[in-house]
Amino acid sequence: MNGSDYQNNNHSGPGEPDDYNRFKASIAKRNMATASMVCGIIAVISFQLFFISLPLAGAAIILALLSRSGSKVEGRARAALIAGASAMVITCLYTWYAVRTVYNDPRLRAQVEQLYNYYTGQLTGQQESESNAASGDPQQILNDILSGKYRESKGDADTIAVAGNGGAMI
Repeated sequence: MNGSDYQNNNHSGPGEPDDYNRFKASIAKRNMATASMVCGIIAVISFQLFFISLPLAGAAIILALLSRSGSKVEGRARAALIAGASAMVITCLYTWYAVRTVYNDPRLRAQVEQLYNYYTGQLTGQQESESNAASGDPQQILNDILSGKYRESKGDADTIAVAGNGGAMI
C-alpha cells in the first residue's frame, strides 16, 4: 500500500479529523496520563523533600487534567490526580511539622542557626578568632582537608585524630 492508496481510501471530508489524527491524539493523552502518574508516584515517595515533591505533585495534577478526554478523567490520570493531591497534602503537613518542631525546640533551632552560619560564612565569637588564625591560602586549606589535618585534636575528649589512617575518627 503506497501513499496514493492511503489517500484514496481516506473518506474523511474537509474539516473532519481522520483516524490517524485521532490515533495520535489518543496516544498523546495516554502518554501524558502515564507521565502524570509517574510524577505523582515520585512526589508521594519523596514527600520529605518539599522542593522536589511539591513541583512534581503540581506537574502530576496539571498533566492529569490535560490528559482527560472531554470531561472524563480516565484510570491513570485519576490515579495521578489522587497521588498528586495526596503528595501535596502530605508534604505540606510534614513541612509544617518540621518547621514547628525546630521553632519550638531551642536545641534544634541553635543547630539550624549554626548550620546556616557555617554555610553562609557568618562565624561568630570564638569560631571567628579560630578561623582567622587558621585561615590562609585556600589551596593549603583544601590540602589540609583532603589529608585529614583539619581534624587535629584541640583538647577535645570526644575527638581523637589518628595520623596514619587518612584522618579517620576513632
